[in-house]
Amino acid sequence: MAIDEALLFEEKNSEPTLRSYRWRAPSVSFGYFTRWESVAGPYQQWDLVRRWTGGGIVKHDGDFTYSLILPAGELLPTNRELYCLVHTAIVEVLRKRGYRVALAGTEEHQTSDACFQGAVEFDVRLEHLKVAGAAIRRHRRGLLLQGSIQGIELFPGFEADFAVQLADQVVPLALTTSITEAAERLAREKYRSPAWNQRF
Repeated sequence: MAIDEALLFEEKNSEPTLRSYRWRAPSVSFGYFTRWESVAGPYQQWDLVRRWTGGGIVKHDGDFTYSLILPAGELLPTNRELYCLVHTAIVEVLRKRGYRVALAGTEEHQTSDACFQGAVEFDVRLEHLKVAGAAIRRHRRGLLLQGSIQGIELFPGFEADFAVQLADQVVPLALTTSITEAAERLAREKYRSPAWNQRF
């Protein structure tokens, strides 16, 4: 969470950035407006962290988690456009490898705080199972999308194929000292803080 936010605020980072990561232990991330009571009881054995983005409750236990940072300074897509664009890219990559996935339609409705219990428009589905969802946060510095793919075994090289599907040119990016230091500070002062995680 902290690295994603640090990447968004990195002034020298003027290009879209795709980042993927895994979780060291079974964890639950929950959307900015999610009530603390919704996770504190049911998931008390899990590591808990409130996301800066919206959305519901997401269990992370072997899933593929990623973020997409789009800096300000160019015409940014609407939330709806970005959900469609990113999830269409996921569908295209998976279909090329034989997965029978599709985008959820407008008739889908989320009825649970648990993000993967149901699909909404433009989520990715494998038959009746939701396998990909995302949440967005907008700021004057740009836009942050955080997503998860789970309930489906991804093939080696998925991350690279996903990046190529999103952009004409892909360049590896190493975390700079300034990003790492900013992330460590955010983790310490914000994402590990009860004042942040239990704010609602």
